[in-house]
Parts: sequence; structure tokens; C-alpha cells
Amino acid sequence: MKSGIIPFLGGLFVSVTAYAATEGAPAYYQRTSAPNANQIGYTQYQSQGYTKYVGQSGSKQVVGSRSYSYQVPRQTASQPKYSGTITANGVALADEPATTLTAKYTRRFADFEFETGVNSVLEWDDMVFNEIGVAAQHNFSLRNFDMFAFAEYSYGSMSHGGLSMDYDLKPYDASKPTEGIFTVSVGDQSGRSNHFRFGIGAHHIWDIGGWKLSPSFGYEIFKHNLEMSNHYYPNPGVYLPLMTDKGDYVYGDAKGNYYARPQNFDAPDDWYQVCMSPEDLKVVNAAASNIDLGTSFTTIDYDAAWGPTPWGVASGECVIIGGDGPIVVSGTTHIYNTTWSGFYVGLEAEKQMTLTDKLRFYVQLGMPKYSSEGIWPNRDDWQQNPSFLDEGSNGAYSYTAEMEYNMKLSDRVQLALKVDTNCFHVGKIGGELYVASYSQFVIKDGQYVLDENGNPILETIPAHTEKINDQLKRATWQSFGLHLGIKYAF
Repeated sequence: MKSGIIPFLGGLFVSVTAYAATEGAPAYYQRTSAPNANQIGYTQYQSQGYTKYVGQSGSKQVVGSRSYSYQVPRQTASQPKYSGTITANGVALADEPATTLTAKYTRRFADFEFETGVNSVLEWDDMVFNEIGVAAQHNFSLRNFDMFAFAEYSYGSMSHGGLSMDYDLKPYDASKPTEGIFTVSVGDQSGRSNHFRFGIGAHHIWDIGGWKLSPSFGYEIFKHNLEMSNHYYPNPGVYLPLMTDKGDYVYGDAKGNYYARPQNFDAPDDWYQVCMSPEDLKVVNAAASNIDLGTSFTTIDYDAAWGPTPWGVASGECVIIGGDGPIVVSGTTHIYNTTWSGFYVGLEAEKQMTLTDKLRFYVQLGMPKYSSEGIWPNRDDWQQNPSFLDEGSNGAYSYTAEMEYNMKLSDRVQLALKVDTNCFHVGKIGGELYVASYSQFVIKDGQYVLDENGNPILETIPAHTEKINDQLKRATWQSFGLHLGIKYAF
């Protein structure tokens, strides 16, 4: 019994001594014991892809797992991915592009009309423009406040249209119904336009039922250069018959003789009736009624006390010598280069209807300045570069209204369909008339002033500028546009 205890105690002592010898020593200084059978088996199966096992070393029952990898197919460009959130107020996109560029084509239908201070009305009706345009918008933050800046430019060329018209059917002064130009002419029209607009605004500052509101302000310059040409005058004989102060009509013949005859006189076929412009009302100073005036005659101013229509006939019953019927004035007859410029305020409302569809409305109000240079090539008494200038902002206003539909074609490209209407208007303003140099005979008290040789004195009036307070009564531009555009987002 005692002899068995001694070996057991000896083995226990050796084990304790060995543990004490290694206690507290770093692992890399400790001697590694030989691997057992289970460890050898685990290493073998681990090399085959297993991670765990259970069982006995003699008959190994292994339970383990393998690692697998899968490759997800990449989405193609034909399968765009849109991200967004459905909210109570509609669709909210995860983000919006910082910068958007737009290229567009516009078919525009327009009218322009103005009335001068002497009651002459000029119209360009049913004009059709082809426009191309570009636009850019950039969204940014300023002190944690969402902002946007934008700019837009378009150029238009008139493709065709209706008629240009010149109405001169009113007297210069209502109290003087016989003084005026009483004629109507129609003709061809042509023109081009340039429109530039830029501004800055607060981006989506309000949300009302899913409609994002963005106020803005900016500056715009709108120019249209319009021409009239090849005007047809249905009745150029709108001049008044020349009369004497005795109430007779004045006739002439091919030999240069003049005759004063009563209004009911049946003139010979080789006589013509002498006419005068209603702008310059004169009467012949005759010694008596129904007399021969000879080869010359003198005129005096018409006395308004004689009544509004002393001639006994309406204007238009007398024809211009050689103008017995309709005529066409070929070439350019009127040119107007007009500019509207000024500040405006705008308000945009847009809503994301679906992940791909967006609807946008925009209104704009402005107070533009009107400036128009007119050139009348057929007026040799006016200068031609230009003939006159109308400029001012009295009663001026402008407005623009737009409705736009955007549809995403991809994550960067959108199709834009838009309609718009705009109007520019100005009221009564002044201007400058550029009178050309001209010569005239000196007249005093209705008589020519003669020199020492008995010849009328001719004087030359140099070119000069005349300021007119009511040169323009009104001017209005109106148009409607159909747009097709492509937007690219960055």
C-alpha cells in the first residue's frame, strides 16, 4: 500500500513543479506540446473547406459548412434606376441635379401693333417665328439656404405670317377732321427676335400640397426687328381737291394752264383735277369765280372759319395725277427695331407627379422700358439712320405665363414639353424726330418773298432733331409659343 502511494505522489509533484516553472512566462517562451489526434483531424478537414467538426478521432463524424460566392448581374442602361419616396404630398426624390442644361425648339405666333401721335396705326399680324434656344439652371446652397440661378436665350426668325398694315384713317386733331392722312395699305412682313433672360431665386422655399414654390427675380432684354415691304395701296387718291377761296375747283391741262371752275363743272377729258395733300391745306387766291388762272397761281392758308368741309366732296374723290388706281410701293417701306428691357419678379410651382413625371407652372410680371428706332425709306424729308426714336416707360408692363411637362428618359435626360404666352405693353411716350436737310421758298402772309430780281427766295433748312412729347400713343406685343426641349442633368 505504502509502496504504491510513493510513485503517485512523485508524479503529482513533477506536474506541479512543471506548471510552476512556466507560470507567468510569455507564450512564445513556453514549449508547445505535440498535437493530439483531434487537432490533426481538424487540420485535415479544414484544408478541404470545412470550418468545424465534432466526433472521435477514430471514427470522425464531421458536421461543417462551405463558403460560397455569388455574382449579381450589372444593370444595363436600358433599365434606369430611380429612387424616391411616396409621401402624403406626392413623390419626393432622393436628390435633384445640381446643374441642368436645356436645348429647345419653339414655334411662336405673335402680333405687334403701335399707334403714333398723329393717329397712324401700324400692325404686324399673324407672325410665325421659328425659335431655337438654350437655358441653364444651377442649384446651390447659401448659408444653408437653397438657391438657384438660371439664364435663358432664344433667337427667332419669321418664317411666314399674315400681312403688315398701315392705317391712316383718323384726322390729326379731332377738332380738325379734314387734317390728316386718309389711306390704308397692306403688304409683306419679315423680322427676327432675340430674347435674353437671367435671374436668381429661392429654391422650393414653400410646400403646398406637394407643390414646391420658388420665387425669383431677374432682368430680361427682348428685341424684335420688324419690316414692312411691297405695300399695296388700294386707293392712292385720298388727296383733297384744290379749291379757290371763291369755292371753285382748280383744273389743269397738258399745256400748263390752270382754270377755276364751279364744283358742278363737267371738265373736258384732257383736263385733270389738281389735288393737294390734306397735311397742307391751302386754297388758291382767285380774283373771281370761274376764271382762267393762267400758267401759275398763288395759295393762301385755309381759314377754319369757313367750315370743316368747304370742298363739297369727301376725301378720296380726287385722284393723284398719274395715280388713277391701285399701286404697289416695292421694296422696304417701314423698319422698326424695338427693345423691351427691365426687371421682373417670378414665381414657379412644380410637383413630382411620379418617379419620372413632373409638372411645372411659372408666372412673371415686369416693368420694362420701351425703345424703338423707326426707319422710313420713302420719307426723304426724314433722316434714315434712324428716322425717329420712341423711348419711355409710361404705362409699361409685361407678363409671362408658362406650363411645362417633364418626363425622365434616363437618370440624366428629360423630355420637356412647354406652352407659354407673353405680352409687352407701353402707353403714351415721347420721342425724337430726325428731320433731314431740305430747301423751301420763303413765304410771308401767303405770298412768296422775292429778291431784287423778282425771283422767289429759296432757303435751306439744315438737318435737325425735333423732340415730340406724344410721338407714340401705345405699343403692344403679344405671342404664344409651343416648345419641345431636351434637358441634361449633371
